[in-house]
Amino acid sequence: MNPQVTLHLIRVLEKTVSPDKNELLSAKNFLEQAAEENLPEFLKALSDILVSISNSPVARMAAGLQLKNHLTSKDETVNLQYQQRWHQFPEDTREYIKKNILAALGTENTRPSSAAQCVAYVAVTELPSKGWPVLIQTLVNKVVADNSSEINREAALEAIGYICQDIRYGVLDHQSNQILTAIIHGMRKQEPSNHVRLAATTALHNSLEFTKANFEKDLERNFIMEVVCEATQSQDTRSNIWSLTWLKLCFP
Repeated sequence: MNPQVTLHLIRVLEKTVSPDKNELLSAKNFLEQAAEENLPEFLKALSDILVSISNSPVARMAAGLQLKNHLTSKDETVNLQYQQRWHQFPEDTREYIKKNILAALGTENTRPSSAAQCVAYVAVTELPSKGWPVLIQTLVNKVVADNSSEINREAALEAIGYICQDIRYGVLDHQSNQILTAIIHGMRKQEPSNHVRLAATTALHNSLEFTKANFEKDLERNFIMEVVCEATQSQDTRSNIWSLTWLKLCFP
């Protein structure tokens, strides 16, 4: 899209939260028409808006929401159609969007992270067919790197949690150790951010199927239990609840 069209799209996205019903309807109609005319280019433009930190938080969040709505659906039949449609996009289009949404991780000032949700929905579509092979390690690195910012760690853990929640069973078995490494790293009592610990604890809850194999090894089980039990003593109530819920699921 040329700059003028992109600027207009940004203004339309900002009107999606307008209290004026006429502006809301106009924005809705414009976005629907843009998607119908050329969905791949529309999604590319949305990813451009999401990744640019110079855009307003409202525009970026609305762009992420539009992306999400065209990537996934609560209706299983529609969701399958969306996944098939994604694979039919040109490869360079898919790579372009993936690059942008991954780059957007850790750059937002809003919670939850729109980029994390978009990353997860694309991952759930691509990982079962061996697509996006670098994704999980990239997310793990964002969590464990010494120079990683709080918002980077939190957004990466959110993405991991969303992926674990929605991915088909068995797809990530070969990467369960990497996933668990990132989650436990974020849950440690040494982690200074309550937001990061909550994202990690939520991800652990969503990754229960992946962690079962680790419980068969005494050393790993003991270490996981130590970190989870520490999390139950956190000053953050939500982390406490998720940790206790996880323990209850593991030991009913």
